[in-house]
Amino acid sequence: MKAWGNVRCKFLNSFKASPEGLSPVIGSLLLLLITFILVAAIVSSVALSGSRMNLQPPVVNIDLESCEGGLYGVGHSSHWVTFKENRIVLMHEGGDSLSPDSISIKISGYGNSFQGNISNGTGKRAEGNLEVLYMDLSQERKNQKYYVANNNATLEDGSWDIGERLILCGQDSPKKSAKSSVVVSVNGNGNTSDNYGFKAGTEITLKIIDRKSRNVISEQKATVKFVD
Repeated sequence: MKAWGNVRCKFLNSFKASPEGLSPVIGSLLLLLITFILVAAIVSSVALSGSRMNLQPPVVNIDLESCEGGLYGVGHSSHWVTFKENRIVLMHEGGDSLSPDSISIKISGYGNSFQGNISNGTGKRAEGNLEVLYMDLSQERKNQKYYVANNNATLEDGSWDIGERLILCGQDSPKKSAKSSVVVSVNGNGNTSDNYGFKAGTEITLKIIDRKSRNVISEQKATVKFVD
């Protein structure tokens, strides 16, 4: 019994002393846990900051250098203007270089397009509030004769740089049988030939949009001059 009493006393003494022995261990674990939390917070902050930086839109100075055109099939035939004669010229005057794949252009104003097949006489004019969207500025799914030929020198290196012009025309869409990256709608109706002309003397609004951040990085207004 005495031996058992000694064992029990040693066990109790050990148990009573254990909190003091555990204090340094607990303190170390708490410090380690706090360190892990601080490191995780720093890593998250850096990652979030980096993602925000990646979403920063480019900063550019784009000038709408000229805008000329007119409508086809309106008034006397001597005043008719074809789609290809509708031309907008943009000049990159400063700031970041632009990747053609990452930029969209939206143009709105009053104009016309065609619905149906105009080659066999079943098509008809569609006139009204016109919206034109260049989904991107690459040469893909565009008219080789107009958009590609007009902008090959500018976009052949995959970048729209300072001092380079970009030329848009009303016939930048490929043939109707091919899917176009230029989308046209008249009065909200997108069933058009995806070609366009803006009425001379009216005002257009042109927005250049960074596709990644979805921010408008340049907005210009211009009055359509009747084509010479």
